[in-house]
Amino acid sequence: MKEERFICLYGGNDAAWIRKFTNSAKAVASKAQINWGMAYVGKKNAKKRLEEISSIITKEDSSHIVIDGTAMWFFWARLERMLYSKLQHGMSVEKDNIMREVMTLLSFDGSDQGWAIFWRGKTQETASAKGTAAIDCMEKFHEWQNDASQTGFIEGINNYLHKIRTGKHCNRLILAGVNGAIPGRVPCADCGHDMEMFFMYRCCPE
Repeated sequence: MKEERFICLYGGNDAAWIRKFTNSAKAVASKAQINWGMAYVGKKNAKKRLEEISSIITKEDSSHIVIDGTAMWFFWARLERMLYSKLQHGMSVEKDNIMREVMTLLSFDGSDQGWAIFWRGKTQETASAKGTAAIDCMEKFHEWQNDASQTGFIEGINNYLHKIRTGKHCNRLILAGVNGAIPGRVPCADCGHDMEMFFMYRCCPE
């Protein structure tokens, strides 16, 4: 961040998606001639599967990787603690950019798809996408390359994602019930509409 590098965090547990995304993203960074860093941050509650994917990423030298499953767990736990702290202080996504981005990451992790978030250095401008949209954006860089050179790389990503957005999506934000601190309303990371609230009981032994 101090070097003002472009940074991409990505996650999920679909090895095929990860391979396709990292290859296309590295090709974009090369064509755009930007100082680029990527890091895989995994997925909550999928330790065994993440170990397999991490070994693939390391073997293929696809990107940096959060050290191990325990470190990944702490990454996601830290995001949840940040969210609960802001809720306890009465913050909202309309007033707090960090809270909005944390909710975006947690909702992406709640989906069954791979995802990615991009930003540069210490700036607050971000771009994010999941599933086929993330890969499509990277593979079709030639369609927004000129826009990126004029408006900036992150803005170019956002403009292209806005153009291909179909309105069809299904996001889930899964939060552990801690001290009853549950947000009253949560806007969708894709469309901004309030998400419906459900209770879920889960058993997922690996």
